[in-house]
Amino acid sequence: LTDVEERFRKRYLDLIFYQEVKKKFEVRSKTIKVIREFLEEEGFLEVETPILQPIYGGAKAKPFKTHLNALDIDLYLRISPELYLKRLLVGGFEKVYEIGRVFRNEGMDRFHNPDFTVLEFYWAYADYKDLMKFTEKMFETLLKNLFGKLEIEYEGKKINFKTPWQRIEFSQLLRKETKINLEEINLESLKKEAKKLGVEFEKGVQKAEIADEIYKKFCRPKIWQPTFIINHPAGSFPLAKQLENNPKKLANFQLVVAGWELINAFSELNDPIEQRRRFEEQEKFFKAGLEEAQRLDEDFIEALEYGMPPSAGFGLGIDRLVTLLTNSHSLREVILFPTMKPK
Repeated sequence: LTDVEERFRKRYLDLIFYQEVKKKFEVRSKTIKVIREFLEEEGFLEVETPILQPIYGGAKAKPFKTHLNALDIDLYLRISPELYLKRLLVGGFEKVYEIGRVFRNEGMDRFHNPDFTVLEFYWAYADYKDLMKFTEKMFETLLKNLFGKLEIEYEGKKINFKTPWQRIEFSQLLRKETKINLEEINLESLKKEAKKLGVEFEKGVQKAEIADEIYKKFCRPKIWQPTFIINHPAGSFPLAKQLENNPKKLANFQLVVAGWELINAFSELNDPIEQRRRFEEQEKFFKAGLEEAQRLDEDFIEALEYGMPPSAGFGLGIDRLVTLLTNSHSLREVILFPTMKPK
């Protein structure tokens, strides 16, 4: 059994023939177990939120649509559990998490599968800086449990998770790698720069999205050691708080290791008036042709009006993390039954 595609299609044979494949899934199982135990010890409560949702939200992504015959309504498979977990913060739970599948109707490559496993947690009275320290602590616990050390090898290169990890601002990184000054350039000039660099972008996108596409092509692949990319431009994440001293930047971070974006996290926006304004802006982008724009969720806005404490939110791609920890090249190697094109 040497055909890689066939091995993914008939995983049961892959597991019989290759012991190292079996080991990868044992590492995956232990990774989830250690993370779950760590969060429980830190006082987090595990919850479950709907997979079928009347309106999708919590990320920029194209959804899968379905229909519920009993009520004759359209529903969407969730792209994120975020907005439901935040409703639980409003309800008085201060530390909640969920590990589960989410679904995005997008492209497939080594970094993406249409359905994947995510850990999301929300922590009242914390901010994104608290989350960075918490992330370092979580990874330290995880790596010591799995390997007894903080250094791993990935695709022939060493990665050292010894803390503290480097922190670099998004705009500084972009300027260093592409000479683009994001704080001074306007939308039209940025579009021209992107075209010169051979970066494609969708109709209706704004500065933040174009900058992100440039970053993904020219900056992220060069980051090998664990690095927090902080303070993305306003507009990148419509659910994130802006910095108090600089509203053009967000109170957020992404963790990048070996070119993989593992975590997206930020101080959560809890002002219902500002959240409505941002959702309405996203609706305009959606109508202008940006399919990945977030939608206006009236029920979520109403929940915020009752009062959500200042809080921090965190999303980790479990499949990407396990791909890294098992020295695998693609997500399909660590998902038992990945989506495959029919023969």
